Amino acid sequence: MKDLIEKYFDGETSLEEEAQIVEYFNGGHVADELRQYAPLFHHFKREKQLAVSQDFDQKLFEKMEGKPARGIVRMRFWQSPALRIAAIGIMLLGAYLFFRPAATPHGQQAINWEKYEIKDEQVAYEETVKALRLVSSKLNKASQKTIQEVSKTELLGKYLN
Repeated sequence: MKDLIEKYFDGETSLEEEAQIVEYFNGGHVADELRQYAPLFHHFKREKQLAVSQDFDQKLFEKMEGKPARGIVRMRFWQSPALRIAAIGIMLLGAYLFFRPAATPHGQQAINWEKYEIKDEQVAYEETVKALRLVSSKLNKASQKTIQEVSKTELLGKYLN
């Protein structure tokens, strides 16, 4: 049974073998070294017994196609100008904090960047290639993630249109 469990977690079991495993764990007598897996298969059994009503899909689509429960919320006549003024104030505060001159202590010397500069052309070329490869790998990962998210959005768009 232990070999069958390992095969199950590697995803290499057939449906008949999986049925044997389920029967074993739901039968009541489980070996001590396999007892740690029993709650997992008991959970599968409980979840399999749960069922939704026959008209679940129909109710779901009716709710999705129906009108929203709440009506349009109207703002009072003084709220709109007050919110605009508050937004402008927040933007001005943010701009001030972003663009204010940094306070520098007196007597501080400028950094000598020449000691960090690469003098050898071959080393500079290798460092540039490494940096470009890093940027390329990050962009490839981001584009793959974007494609996944766009496909999810398209699927959601079918229900919203």
